[in-house]
Amino acid sequence: MEEKAEKFWSWFAQNSRYYAKLDDLEDRERDRLLDDLMDRIQDVNSEFYFEIGGGEEGPNELTVITAGDEELYAEAERFVDLAPEVPGWDIFSVDQYQEKGTVIFYEGLELDSEEIWFLPLENKGQGFGVRICFPDFPNVESNPNVKKAVGLMLEAVLGEEKFSKEIGYYEIGILPDDPEEEGYIELVELKEYLEWRKEREV
Repeated sequence: MEEKAEKFWSWFAQNSRYYAKLDDLEDRERDRLLDDLMDRIQDVNSEFYFEIGGGEEGPNELTVITAGDEELYAEAERFVDLAPEVPGWDIFSVDQYQEKGTVIFYEGLELDSEEIWFLPLENKGQGFGVRICFPDFPNVESNPNVKKAVGLMLEAVLGEEKFSKEIGYYEIGILPDDPEEEGYIELVELKEYLEWRKEREV
């Protein structure tokens, strides 16, 4: 792990400036950079994925995640611990969450936490769940990777441990024209909602 990690972080430190400007790039160049990052991080471990967030007024953020595999938590944390200081970047391990500006890139899908809403659900057999809705649902509905990508997003917003403990199930649906009126909540507020729900049950 150490040798592969050192190689990756050396490369990332040298190329991080390109990833800080993803929003300014044309789609083809942006996709090329993201594909390159994915290939390199999965050279370290084929079960590692990443999220990129932050920027604008604060530092950019790179978070290494493991798609819900608890056995890999420690390995991902060790990988992040080996990262050097990269100017303008905060690098996180899987047990941390990001509340704002999280963007997931997974198998051709791009999910932005600030564009997604959730509806709280209750199922006696499965516990607490959420319906996740996108503004462009028709574009992702038929994609076989959307379920996994949504799971990665929920892990990013909550942290993997909290996600695994507090979300019993999730489903994907169409975003209503007026989501707030129909009881939907912005996804970036999910962590606060779970805390409110827990306090209400005490």
